[in-house]
Amino acid sequence: GLLNDLNTWVDETRMKSVRLLYSLLLYSETSSTQHLEKILYALYKSCMEPGLSSEIDKCSQTLAQFITPVTWKPFVLSALAGASSGEVKSRVGVSPQLCTSCLRVLSSLISGSQTDLLLPVIPDLLDTICKPEVNETSHRPLYGELAAVVRALLNVLGKSVSEFSCQIFFLILRLSSVMRDSEEEREEVEKMLSLLASNQDISVEELYVRHAPTLVEQLNGLHKEWTRHSPDHSLFGELLLRAGKTCATIMPGIYSIFRDCTSKEKDPELRMSMFTLLGRLLREAPVTSDAAQQFSVYSVEIIKEIIIPNLEWRAGRTAGSVRCAAISSLWALLKSDLLSADQLKQVQTELMAQIVSCLDDDNCATRLVTCNCFNFLLKAGGKECFGPDELHNVYTELLKRLDDSSDELRIAVTTTFSTFFSLIPENYDKEFYKAHLQALYRGLLIHLDDLSTAIQEAVYKVLETAGKIHPQYLCEHIENVKHKHRSSLYCDKLLALFKQ
Repeated sequence: GLLNDLNTWVDETRMKSVRLLYSLLLYSETSSTQHLEKILYALYKSCMEPGLSSEIDKCSQTLAQFITPVTWKPFVLSALAGASSGEVKSRVGVSPQLCTSCLRVLSSLISGSQTDLLLPVIPDLLDTICKPEVNETSHRPLYGELAAVVRALLNVLGKSVSEFSCQIFFLILRLSSVMRDSEEEREEVEKMLSLLASNQDISVEELYVRHAPTLVEQLNGLHKEWTRHSPDHSLFGELLLRAGKTCATIMPGIYSIFRDCTSKEKDPELRMSMFTLLGRLLREAPVTSDAAQQFSVYSVEIIKEIIIPNLEWRAGRTAGSVRCAAISSLWALLKSDLLSADQLKQVQTELMAQIVSCLDDDNCATRLVTCNCFNFLLKAGGKECFGPDELHNVYTELLKRLDDSSDELRIAVTTTFSTFFSLIPENYDKEFYKAHLQALYRGLLIHLDDLSTAIQEAVYKVLETAGKIHPQYLCEHIENVKHKHRSSLYCDKLLALFKQ
């Protein structure tokens, strides 16, 4: 009757019932064992009632003082696993709400238990809690109760936590991947990590060194089924963003996950998310020399197997967004100086073909980032990688981009042209390549009369460099078009410069 009254609709009756239950548990001590399953079920159900949580916590802790963990463990775990027996089975069923209330009661049971009595049941408890059906859910309140269980374990186990450190570390990262909405939640995760580390007399960084390889190995067997919203996908991202220089030790596993999750058969949302994560890792790699070295070792594979396949043109806005994400990752890799000139030679032909293609992409952001990548590749490869023939193959697309709708991109193109002309060798055969020079000079002179003063100035600076290759050709072309310009200011300046 008392247990039934815990769920009555009258608030006062419920409160008096739970307080009476607390007194009965306190005075009955071990005698409550024979009614344990019914009591636990009543506690689970009452956890869902407003205003009773603190009283239920007291009841659970009192229960744990007199009943050993070995005794209550089977009932709690069967409820968590959705395998309750007898009367409870027909009334409970499996649901996130049940898991939430079970975890609430479990955290109090752990808090009220003695460490030496609790240790034998910890492996089974953690095995159950670490199951996907328990810790992967869209029911947000569950994660608050899971955090309470982790806190209770850390407080009760103390220095004895080392044996279970990896599973607890996994649970904390799971919480970290979900609990991001407020500063309090983030601080709570940091406190748990710090407590886990201090209980073992190590640093938080050492936690990642010890456990990150194991977690990546576990995820490696599951990642082929991921979608953008898979909990393990979020966990993987959280692990990498927090691991810092530890990424250097798990690079093989990381690479295989990125490669598989960005393949053309995967969901576009997942691919874009993975590229966002990859770009962030590449930008942060130079912070630690070990991570930078490992990423540099894999740079060719990352470009060949991850980036280039996703730069290939496909129709549709979604495919365009994927290309933008992929080219942004390439830009992050290049800016972090993770690609040497020797490595560039290995990917130059395939990469430059896609770079030239992406210069004509429908997405302005893709075109802009591509232009920046193009400029960086020219600088990084230098004359060793880009001879006259390689340069002649790409300037047509650069000239087209001077007609782009974005002035920001047009300015970026002029910067790329400055690098382009700096790579023209001293022994350049001006007569043999006369047609290329004429096409370049004609295309650039058109924009010397642009409506934008900034574009005019930028093109003028390019022609200052380009004119040194063959001043006579440039002056001839200036004379031919000067009368068509609204202002001859820049034409006169170039003629004065090259007719000396």
